[in-house]
Order: sequence, then structure tokens, then C-alpha cells
Amino acid sequence: MVLLGKAVGSRSLKEPDSLRIGMDKSQLGRAGELAIELYALITAAGALDIYSPVVDDDHVDLVAGVRGGQPTLGIQVKATDSLDRGGLVEARASYPAGTVRDDANFIYSVVLLQAVRIEAVWIIRSPDFNGLVYRSVSGGREVLEFRASPVRNDIFSAFRIDPMQLGPALLARIAESPKPPKWLLALARY
Repeated sequence: MVLLGKAVGSRSLKEPDSLRIGMDKSQLGRAGELAIELYALITAAGALDIYSPVVDDDHVDLVAGVRGGQPTLGIQVKATDSLDRGGLVEARASYPAGTVRDDANFIYSVVLLQAVRIEAVWIIRSPDFNGLVYRSVSGGREVLEFRASPVRNDIFSAFRIDPMQLGPALLARIAESPKPPKWLLALARY
């Protein structure tokens, strides 16, 4: 994997609000999904199918597979346009208690956006994500909290990739994946 250096793009990412693009949470989430689709399609040079399922009722924002093949990855996209006071990217996933998906075919993509450019991106299989994030249970919900630096080494550095390598990185995850489970095949675009 290609890791990002000390600066992302042409400037250092130190100021918490330096990236704000002014969208609400739903708009930002959809922008993150579209950015992942765009970067993946362009950088995979036509070898990847990636699309939004008709409904996002099971925390699957995107589905990916080798072009012309079965869907192999379900992707939960978490997008942000800012850093916290410590210069970290934060993302949260909330599930009804006891329903967190732990499946090698389910991955999280955490995206730091500045306008239409992906500043930093992490691709993490759910078993790894679930084991590394902070977890809490409250009010019948299980919350997974991701915090990572877009430029410094931390526990998520191994999963941070160069945005221009997103397509090849997804293709590598597909090649390493087990047979698609039924929940994923149900999201096939036929």
C-alpha cells in the first residue's frame, strides 16, 4: 500500500476546520460515496464494477466486484470534511446492539474530502475495523468510533491508501476475498 506523506495535496493538514465544505451529514455522506465510486472507476481502468445498491438498509453504501463478475465487496462509506482539534479524522458507525457485521466481504471506507478531492482514504475489512476502533454500547445501540491521522503513523496507517490507488486497492481486496455471502449476492445489479 502507498501511504500518504507529511502533507496531503499541496498543504499540511493541521487546522481542524481548514477543509470544511459546508454540507449537512447526509450530503457529505453521499458526496463521499460518489467520490469513492469516481476514484475507484477511474483508477481501476475499467476492471472494476462499483455501484450504489437500490436501498441502503443494511449499512451497505456501495457494492464492488470485478467487472462482469459477481459482487464481492459491500462497502460502508464514512465521510468527513474536517479534522478534530488533534488533527484526526473521526467517523462513527452505529448499529443495533449485537448486529455489527464481522465479514471479510464487508469493508469500511473512511474518506476525508476537500471539495471534490479525496484528501485521505482508508479501506478496512470489517474484522480489522471492528477490532481496532473504540466501541461503546448505549441505549441499545453499538457505536464504533474511528479516529486516525491523515498524515501520521497510527494503528490505522496500514489501511490508509493513496486515493489515486483506490481502484487497484479495491481490486486487491476483491482478489483476496472469500466467496461472496448471500447478503451480498442479494445486492447484485442484474
